[in-house]
Amino acid sequence: MKARVLIVDDSATVRADLRGVLSTAGFGTTLCESLAVARKALSESEFDLLILDMLLPDGDGVELLEELRRVPRTAHLPVLMLSTEAAVIQRLKGLSHGANDYVGKPYDSAYVVRRAHELTQLPDSDGTPRLVSAGRRRRVLVVDGRIDFRHRAADALRKDGHDVIIAESGEDALRLLEAQPVDCILLDLEMPGLEGPEWVRAVRALPGTAHVAVVGLTAGFDAKLISEALAVKVDAFCSKTEDIEVLRAQVRTELRRRAESEQSTAPAAPVAHAPAHHPVAPVVPVAPVPNASAPHAPSVGGAHGSLFDALVARCGLSPVIAPSTMTRACRKAGVEPQMLTPVTLAKALPSIRDMLHIFLDAQEAERRIQAIQALAHAEPPGASSPESKKSRGH
Repeated sequence: MKARVLIVDDSATVRADLRGVLSTAGFGTTLCESLAVARKALSESEFDLLILDMLLPDGDGVELLEELRRVPRTAHLPVLMLSTEAAVIQRLKGLSHGANDYVGKPYDSAYVVRRAHELTQLPDSDGTPRLVSAGRRRRVLVVDGRIDFRHRAADALRKDGHDVIIAESGEDALRLLEAQPVDCILLDLEMPGLEGPEWVRAVRALPGTAHVAVVGLTAGFDAKLISEALAVKVDAFCSKTEDIEVLRAQVRTELRRRAESEQSTAPAAPVAHAPAHHPVAPVVPVAPVPNASAPHAPSVGGAHGSLFDALVARCGLSPVIAPSTMTRACRKAGVEPQMLTPVTLAKALPSIRDMLHIFLDAQEAERRIQAIQALAHAEPPGASSPESKKSRGH
């Protein structure tokens, strides 16, 4: 039985292109040009995957995504977001509301087909054709303060079929890396307000980014800066004054080196039919957002699985980014999440509030903060005062 894909995009060209490549790959497709038409289709039929444009004539695609995650029937429907805007904030908006992955336009059709297979868990042995270039797609993050350079670099890198993400600040880039892994990072080491080597050190400390290729961009030769960058394992350097094709070639070289290194360290007896390497965002089943007012009595011992897990459950973010985002908020306040107590949680609340306002609208962020404040007022197990009982029953 064919996996069914609902394609929602206001561009007739995009709809026709995706129907063509997905039909060739063995999928059944239904096309919608607006949110209204998509809602009707979803109410009448079952689908295995939703490909959803971010901006539609009658609203934001995230509106539909939020609706789906609140309904048990569609809470776990895999969603692949599309958008012409490749900036970090757009990706984070989709991922934080429960999208499984995000692809910027112009997209690579082979990559979309591959992700459709992965998200629907369609086996390779079912006889459907696979596009040979699907495993070659790589995700590159360009971090630079100059919009003209960011777009010149992105245009050049897309010629090699890469999915390019652009970020205008180190802070935006870190937020993205917590939500969606990449294969290579191009970083302007001399951006105003950014200590390049310290930023790289922070990136290397993130889960899954320790071995990502990093190419440092400079305006000229600065021996001290390059020495500091080498100390934090920047892999290569490229001058921004050179032809953009030099940068393109440098990225190809670093990606090839990474691929060769991974092959040389692979086990001697690889598992049969192992998929081609591509560090895509993890496919995490997205459960409905928990009721912030539901009773919850976490143990107050400080280990993951108790108060920290209660914080993650009540913050209202997608499971893809909630743990790392709450960890970062706690540490920003000088609080170690593994040792979280009601007292230290109260100390971290301002930082948590700031973080939630990045991902949620103001009303929802404050609703989540109120639910988290109830955790901060909890008493240790065994306490029997009326106040503690009231807090635990909140």
